Amino acid sequence: MRLFDLIENIEIKETNINLNDAINNLEICNITRNSTDVKTNSAFICLTGTKTDGHKYISEAVQNGAALVILEYKPEDFKDAVTKSKTPYIIVDNTRITEAELWMKWYGDPVVNGNIKIIGITGTNGKTSVSYMIKQILEDAGYKTVLFGTIKYIIGDIEEESKLTTSDPDELARLFSLAGEAKSDYVVMEISSHSLELDKVAGLGIIDIGIFTNLTQDHLDFHINMENYKKAKAKLFKMCKTGILNADDEASKDIINLSTSKNYLYGIKSEVDFKADNIKYLGVNGIEYDLIAVNKNKTCKISSPMAGGFYVYNTLAAASAGYILGIDGEIISEALKKVKIRGRMEKLDTDTPYSIFIDYAHTPDALENVLKSIRTFAEGRLISLFGCGGDRDKTKRPLMGRIASENSDFCIITSDNSRTEEPMNIIRDIISGLTNDRNKIIIDRQEAIKYAINIAQPGDVILLAGKGHEDYINEKGSVRHFSEREVVDEILKIKNSLE
Repeated sequence: MRLFDLIENIEIKETNINLNDAINNLEICNITRNSTDVKTNSAFICLTGTKTDGHKYISEAVQNGAALVILEYKPEDFKDAVTKSKTPYIIVDNTRITEAELWMKWYGDPVVNGNIKIIGITGTNGKTSVSYMIKQILEDAGYKTVLFGTIKYIIGDIEEESKLTTSDPDELARLFSLAGEAKSDYVVMEISSHSLELDKVAGLGIIDIGIFTNLTQDHLDFHINMENYKKAKAKLFKMCKTGILNADDEASKDIINLSTSKNYLYGIKSEVDFKADNIKYLGVNGIEYDLIAVNKNKTCKISSPMAGGFYVYNTLAAASAGYILGIDGEIISEALKKVKIRGRMEKLDTDTPYSIFIDYAHTPDALENVLKSIRTFAEGRLISLFGCGGDRDKTKRPLMGRIASENSDFCIITSDNSRTEEPMNIIRDIISGLTNDRNKIIIDRQEAIKYAINIAQPGDVILLAGKGHEDYINEKGSVRHFSEREVVDEILKIKNSLE
């Protein structure tokens, strides 16, 4: 892409590029934030991160052939690195925002040129479930819909496993380009607090609908405190035309005060635009309620095979979006009946006198919600198995220990993506919150699952919490394949062969 075409819409504070110079016809071969990836005619972006500052590597980037340097300030060696070599540079207010904008430009502005409408979901829990539900509603209404989220990307027949809840700007722009090529009407995407704080989605422009599910403790290793976490979530509602927020979550009021969007509220307890009434919990068969669209003077019956009180909120968020988009209540209702999500209150088909559920719950609130939901239909004991991730918020570990011990008949504490930490150190943090002695520590997760199955009795429910859709485990800095579904199948086959 020509240098001029790449930067023509960027707000530039200072540059040494003359618009009449032949340099503007220079073909830029790639964009990178890593100086070691720079090659002849690369554009190098200086990002200031938590661990290092890209401005320190300008000299290396220029030596490697950078044809453009994008920066926020001039470091001490700027004159030697850039001025003497006459390397083109631009100074901008925020290189993260500029990076996001440049990547969209690189891929041909697919959002604008493809006339793609965007629905973004943020919140601690429920993002994945709500995104799948909205995708189903839109598709049943006849719209070509793409999904970007924690589990995978779905673009027509293309499905790719996700590496992040919200991709980095280069990958995000590539995916939107694919969505444009597929003539998609909507992109439904999960938008994490990290991506909002780090301006990863700044290149998307105006988002049509933003949805807030809830705010509970998570990611404090990054955000430091809950106030910062909340403000990061609130950034979405400065980017979108319409906001849909959970009125029963206390954070919604503050987020609305920080927003510039036209906002609608959904909930159970509050005065809202979309309300769930006459709620029925059907155990393993899911939930059912009457949705009242107050301002539209409409009602419809909502039922979902997803079990648990939190799925009332998730379905309500998705249905609210459908109503706001003008989709008929019957289409919304039928769509929500179909949605089952891998690793979200997923009941395994085990043909055993006890049940085994897998859920992604890895925060205190999510774990408590899942356990309380299972308690409503468990005929026997509730056996919970969980761990906590390494190199992440340590303060939630004892909280999860307390919640598990108070809401389970028996807890098995094990490893869960310990990353670079010692698993037993993480487990010590968890057990400091336990409130009783009905528990067992088994570091190896496969052995822990085997133990849970061996002690299960008819009517019991085993909850394998934390992994959900993941089919890997990250230990000691390396990642290996690990599927809880496969582990359960293998254990049961061996067990059945011995009986």
